[in-house]
Amino acid sequence: MNELSHSARLPTELLRIIILHYLATVREEHGTIEVSKKSHKAPWCMVEPLTLTSRTCRRLALEGWFEVYFTHSPNDLLEAWPEFSTWTKELHCVEPGTDSQILPVMRWNLTLFHRLRKLRVDFEPSNPNAMLLLRFDYPRSIASQLQELELHDISWPSPMPLTVVAGAFHGLRVFKMSQDLIWCDLCNICRFATFKDHPPEQIVYEKIVGLPSHYTTLLKRLIHLQTVVLTIGYGLGGSECDACMDMMYSSKEYCEERITRKAVDRPPSLQSVIWRFRQRDPAEVVMDFEDEPELYVAHADGYTEEESDTGGMVATSSDD
Repeated sequence: MNELSHSARLPTELLRIIILHYLATVREEHGTIEVSKKSHKAPWCMVEPLTLTSRTCRRLALEGWFEVYFTHSPNDLLEAWPEFSTWTKELHCVEPGTDSQILPVMRWNLTLFHRLRKLRVDFEPSNPNAMLLLRFDYPRSIASQLQELELHDISWPSPMPLTVVAGAFHGLRVFKMSQDLIWCDLCNICRFATFKDHPPEQIVYEKIVGLPSHYTTLLKRLIHLQTVVLTIGYGLGGSECDACMDMMYSSKEYCEERITRKAVDRPPSLQSVIWRFRQRDPAEVVMDFEDEPELYVAHADGYTEEESDTGGMVATSSDD
C-alpha cells in the first residue's frame, strides 16, 4: 500500500508546472495590472488552500506567489525571507515620496533579489517625483541585470528621468511608462493631450522610431532595448500643441531632417514602439507642475552620477 501511494505521487517538477499555471490563470482573471498602486498578484485567498495540502505544495505555492513581490516600503526589502533571492522575478514598489526626499531617505535596496528581471514603480502623481528613480539603482550590479522597467505616474515625464533610466538600467529590453502627461519635444514641455476625436487604443511603430526625439537620444545608450510602451491620458476638445505643430511642421525640410536624425539616434536593437491611450477627465489630471519645470532642472544640477564604493549613485553639489 505504501509503495502504491508513493508511486502515485506526482513528480515535483510536474507539480511546479501545474501550480505555476494555476497561479498565472488566477492572476489573469483577478489581476489589476493597469491599476496604479495595486498589486496584480493572484489574491492570497486563491493561493492559501494550496499551502495547506502538503509541505511540497506549500513551498511551490509560495514560490509561485512570490515571483512578484509587492511592497510599499524599502524596509520590506531588507526584511525579506532568504528564499526571495531565488523566488522573486518581479519587484512591484509603491513610492509615495517626493523629489525633496531623494536623499537621505532610505534607498530601495535590491541586494537580496538575485533573480530579479522586472522592476515596476508606481509613483504618486500629485507629488513632484521625476528624480525619485535615483532611489532604485542600489546596488548597481542588480539594477543593471533588469530586463524590464515599468514606471507609472511620473509627474513630469521630461527627458530627465530617462537620463536616470539609461544610466542605471543598462540591460533593459522592455521599457514602459504610463502617466497622464506626455513630453512634447517641439515646445519642450509636458502636456495633457487633447484630441478632436478618440484616438485608437494603441498605435504601433515597427522598425521605425516613433519616440520623442529627446527620448530617442537618451535611450540609444540601452543597446539591448527592443520594446518601448508609452501609455498616456487624453481628453477631447482640440489639441494642446496646435501652435507648435503649425509652426514646425509647415516646413518640409524640417520634417525630413527630424525623421533622419531620429533614425540615426535610435537605440540599436529597438524593434517596436507602442503608444496606448486612455481617456481621462481633465479635472482629475494633476498638472500643477506644468509651469514649474525649473524644479526638475534644479534637481538635475544637484545630483550627478558618480560611482560610490557600493556601486550606486551619490549626491554631489553642483557648486563643488
